[in-house]
Amino acid sequence: MEREKAIELLKKYNQEEFHVRHAFTVEQVMRYFAKENGEDEEFWGLAGLLHDVDYEKFPDEHCQKVPELLKEIDVSEEMIHAICSHGYGICSDVQPEHEMEKILFAVDELTGLIWATAKMRHPKVRKIWKYRV
Repeated sequence: MEREKAIELLKKYNQEEFHVRHAFTVEQVMRYFAKENGEDEEFWGLAGLLHDVDYEKFPDEHCQKVPELLKEIDVSEEMIHAICSHGYGICSDVQPEHEMEKILFAVDELTGLIWATAKMRHPKVRKIWKYRV
């Protein structure tokens, strides 16, 4: 899967700046952990980028609509499982099995704290964010 197609799909279903920013933040943190663990940075990053693809448009069906939406860009079953597992026990019965899935589960929640800290420490982080996207 190409990153550009993933971004197009993300933005097709997410227009709120917060949701898009959150997706890019999770992507970057997942890439960091992939590198630290000697894993596939592209796969881990794309899982982070697309993990909430269905949340803005279908909040009551979060993690349930993911397979349908990801089929639009021919995403692997492995990626679909990983993304669905990040809502385990909350909105999904797909259990995280692999290390990456467990990290995604944790990173999803932690990135809010990371973003708030960055914003407080660097008042111009919004300009940095706009440039990065």
